[in-house]
Amino acid sequence: MSALPVSRNASLQGHVAIVTGAARGIGAAAALALAEAGASVAVFDLLAADETVAAATARGAACRGWQLDISHEEAVSAAVAEVVAALGPVSIIVAAAGVMPAGAVDSGIRQWRQVLSVNLDGARHLVAQCYPAMAARHDGRIVLVSSVAARQGGLLAGSEYSASKGALLSFGRHIARNGAAHGVRCNIVSPGVIETAMNAHLPKPDLQTLPARRLGTPEDVAGPVVFLCSDRANYITGIDLPINGGQLFYP
Repeated sequence: MSALPVSRNASLQGHVAIVTGAARGIGAAAALALAEAGASVAVFDLLAADETVAAATARGAACRGWQLDISHEEAVSAAVAEVVAALGPVSIIVAAAGVMPAGAVDSGIRQWRQVLSVNLDGARHLVAQCYPAMAARHDGRIVLVSSVAARQGGLLAGSEYSASKGALLSFGRHIARNGAAHGVRCNIVSPGVIETAMNAHLPKPDLQTLPARRLGTPEDVAGPVVFLCSDRANYITGIDLPINGGQLFYP
């Protein structure tokens, strides 16, 4: 049996990716890693993502930024239409946008709805806009960014964060189950403690309690994301990949 050429199967040349939450953190690192792999990249964020766009462009990728609130379905619909017109049909989604307010068991219904509207509804809106065309072309690669909190809960972030990430895990597996016959793969990555601006307001864990003895970096997540979007992973769908330096093991 001959080996598949690494360059051809690791390359994302010809693919168009949308990455949410791409102004910073995991989203920015994923956008740059996809650009390095050859994809054209559309970056979505509530914040201006000029630095990400400039860095991706410097890597030779076609890249444009859209500043929008992904919790608004109409805004996502309009932005996706503009991406298709500017860059071509979307074949990759990386849903990395999220908010993580501090809280405990109940931070109030207003915060509950705000967190779920971004972390869960935003991913749903993007998938709903892109999935039909992906299935029609038999080519879709979706990665949803969940969290270890989906399985073990969170001690520092509010219950709405854990709930949103758990729902994202179930949502992704539903897409995987139903999309497999139509050439659409959906996988989930569940980072542990990653050093980003999103969680900078939360107390840092004692590094001696983490098996890797360090916090994760956005780049630690971006590499596996690119793999899951590549042809190297074309028979992998529905997995929940823990990226936590040994913090949590599960089947």
